[in-house]
Amino acid sequence: MRRLVLSAILSALLLGVPGLVGSPRSLARDAAAGPLERRSAELLAGLATRRLSEVKLENASLDDLLTWLRTVTGWNYLVKRPVIEKAGIDLAAIRVNLELRDVTVGLVLDFVLGHHGLVAKVEGNIVYVTTRADALGKPIFRLYDVRHLTWQKVDFVGPDIDLLPSGFDAGEAAPKEVPVEDDPFLDPQHIVDLVKEMVTAEWEAEGWVLTATKTYLAVKAPLAIQRRVALAVAQMAGMK
Repeated sequence: MRRLVLSAILSALLLGVPGLVGSPRSLARDAAAGPLERRSAELLAGLATRRLSEVKLENASLDDLLTWLRTVTGWNYLVKRPVIEKAGIDLAAIRVNLELRDVTVGLVLDFVLGHHGLVAKVEGNIVYVTTRADALGKPIFRLYDVRHLTWQKVDFVGPDIDLLPSGFDAGEAAPKEVPVEDDPFLDPQHIVDLVKEMVTAEWEAEGWVLTATKTYLAVKAPLAIQRRVALAVAQMAGMK
């Protein structure tokens, strides 16, 4: 049985926890939108700052962990079972073996959930356990013009500086422009592959789309992913 031991040095992680979806600062900026956002901001901040003096669990289930956290924090935890099971994750197979000291609640969740492709997402006064893809939100469809990447490059012939008779015509002997054949961007699949390399995401998630032609890159993914794709396409222009 593997045990994890953590000291109080991890206090530097107070500003954020990788396994939590959302930012208390960004939610706080939008607090004027309503009480739901305020509750979310407060709970998300609590997950990142509320410290537990000791966490000791042996061969516990995920439900055991969440029940214990519910007791010690007073917060609500809910597992999105249909979503998780549809993603092929066996919740019954998750066993928790932890021995931690002076850690935040969010870090405990990150330790346990991160190993199984799961995250904690705060909505209102509830901490949901779900898949990374579900936590990002509903996918939306966008097209990106990639003609500036897929155009055919040509090796142009420089001007002839030799002195030639007036009216001289080289005819068939004149050097011709040569298309550049080894440009990987001529294949739209190269753009798809680059997006996957530059934007780490759950591209195989249900409902997501990533495909390309010589004219457009078609992407169906959550808004946060779309923003990263747009940046990646812009950066590709420098690779052409």
